[in-house]
Amino acid sequence: MVTTTVSKAATRTPSGAKANKPSHKAPKTSRALKVLKTSRGSPAAKGGTDVSYLEYFYQAPMRQIEMIRRGIPALTVKRIAGDLRIEQDILLRALNLSVATLNRKVAQAKNLPADESERIAGIARLVGQVEAMVKESGDPEGFNAAEWLSRWLREPLPALGGQMPIKLLDTMAGQALVSQALSRIQSGAYA
Repeated sequence: MVTTTVSKAATRTPSGAKANKPSHKAPKTSRALKVLKTSRGSPAAKGGTDVSYLEYFYQAPMRQIEMIRRGIPALTVKRIAGDLRIEQDILLRALNLSVATLNRKVAQAKNLPADESERIAGIARLVGQVEAMVKESGDPEGFNAAEWLSRWLREPLPALGGQMPIKLLDTMAGQALVSQALSRIQSGAYA
């Protein structure tokens, strides 16, 4: 089974002590999102490791598809809402997800279905996109991409016909428009 996890390989330092080194080449970020290793039918609470928002953004499409089909743990939605510093019900409404269903799946340590997982992965990719933009600009120190994105999503954007980007997150086409708007900000098309 292919997972979206980052494994850690134990190595020895010159003094002989164990040191953990990531065994991947994905970019690092200080704001990591806990994504639990699961397969259909197994409890989401078993096992797991950190995957950063940048990894969501840079993840190969086939891996994204595999992760979405497996389902994202329901608890991940609560973590994303916390990172965004946004009320859970506001995020769920924006993503067209049911509060009661999410809470039930969290209590049962279950994964979300593919359609809901895709929207959750999309918001994680948007946070990763902002992190990548700031990193490319040269000074990511102290910048909280999730909090910045949360504020930006709730401001009317002329490029989107005066709509708030958060109103477009319930569909993948809407998330693509939001991603394009972020890209235009980076290129200087929107000042």
